[in-house]
Parts: sequence; structure tokens; C-alpha cells
Amino acid sequence: MQEEINSQEKKKKELEQREENIKKNMEKIKHKIVVISGKGGVGKTTVAVNLAISLASVGLRVGILDVDITGPNVLKMLGVNPELKPRVDPGENKFYPVIGPLNMKVMSMAFLTQNSDDPVIWRGPMKMGAVRQFLGDAIWGELDYLVCDLPPGTSDETLDILQLIPDENVVVVSTPQEVALMDARKTIKMSQIMKRNVLGIIENMSGFTCPKCGEFIEIFGSGGAEKAVRDFGIILLGRIPFETEIGQQGDRGVPFTIKYPESESSKAFKATINKIRELLEKK
Repeated sequence: MQEEINSQEKKKKELEQREENIKKNMEKIKHKIVVISGKGGVGKTTVAVNLAISLASVGLRVGILDVDITGPNVLKMLGVNPELKPRVDPGENKFYPVIGPLNMKVMSMAFLTQNSDDPVIWRGPMKMGAVRQFLGDAIWGELDYLVCDLPPGTSDETLDILQLIPDENVVVVSTPQEVALMDARKTIKMSQIMKRNVLGIIENMSGFTCPKCGEFIEIFGSGGAEKAVRDFGIILLGRIPFETEIGQQGDRGVPFTIKYPESESSKAFKATINKIRELLEKK
């Protein structure tokens, strides 16, 4: 019985120490952005990666954390080799994120699996333990921005991040499709219930311009984002049009804002980034 009590006390102290480490780490980072979505397939990781790249491209100190423990895709979209492992600091029992494009600091569960086909078959407590390690045991140092790419929905990892970083800024990603916006509204409401700052919503895949005839086609409909903005009192940060090159470059590990800087999608994305920076840096 005494051994069990001692074990519980030890775990409690370790948890308290890790949460203190998280607090100290986050104090060194000026702006924390959490990119969330209500459902998968809306381009959340594409937005998160290009947000981080755009911020780093103007000389800001940026880190990106892939919080999708069971489906990490950030490394693939950044073109970072998952065989590059975080360097461990044995003296402090901590580790350094891998340095990615534009000197960004990158951390992902993908660094810790043997190969890309290995599934992470974890229940909630184990996933939450990994999230705490990424935030508290990683040596992020002084950063201007930390971008966190979360899994879709409102479950374990999302809830944990929202609880652990009280001064974070939430960016919600959705397509104009009604089903996607239904789920996006849930994530907005969750963030507001937890009294987190919702910066606004980004409408991704917001129409498609036919390369042959030039006609603009609203392939997923329209109007849903504006209604969410009115209903929840948030800001429409931007609309990113659909272009086939976006998905292709993500698969090749080259963010589209670098490969096609003059494309309509890149221009729309940069305008969105400028709005986010204005909101945060003015505040």
C-alpha cells in the first residue's frame, strides 16, 4: 500500500514539474497560435505549415509543433526528414526540436516512430503525456511565434493544448462546405467556453478558378463562414482559393507559398498572415 502511495506522489510531483516547465517555456514565446478544425480534410495542416513558413520568411523566430499524435503530417509537408531525431540534452533530461526550413524549430511524433507506416496506437492519457513532453521538455528557447497544428475535433489533444496554454490564439480552419462549418462551429464554441482568444476563421478551398475558361466556381458553396463570423462575433481572417498545386506541393514537401509565391492562393494566404500579425502584434 505504501509503495502505491509513494508511486502516486511521485507521479503527481512529475506532473507538477512538467506543467511548471511548460509555463516557463511558454513565457519565452511571444505569440502562440493553435490551428484547429472541426473535421479532417479541410486543409488544416496545409494552413498551419504555410502560416509558419510565411512568418519565418520575414525573419521571425518560429517554431511549429505537430500535435496530431496519431496522424502527424507536418514533416511531410515541410520536407523535413523524419530520420533526423531531436538532440537530447542528458544534463537536463530535455531535448532540442529539429531545425527545419528557414531555421524553424520543428517537433512531431513522426520523429519518434521507426518508419512512416508505423501506427501510434495510444489511448488518451498516453497522447496527453506526449503533448506535455513536447511543450515542457522540448527546449524551444526564445520565439516570436509557436504554431501548433492540432488534430481535427474537440477531443484529447485539443482539450489538453487549450488547457495548458491559457494565452494562446485560436485559428479555426474550415471549407465552405456546410458539414465542415457545422463542425467548425463546435470548435469555436469550445474555445469560447474555455475563454480562449479566437482570432478568427480561415475559409480554405474557397472556390476554384477554371484554368481553361477562367470561370470562378464555388465548389463547396458559400456564405457559411460569414454566418459563423456573425453568430460568434469573430473575424473572417481570409479565404484561400482551391488550386491543384497546393496539394501537389504538400506531397512533395515544398510549401506552396514558397514554390508559387505569385499564385492567387499565396497572395490570399499572405494577406491572411498580415491580418493575423496585425491583430497579435498590435495587441
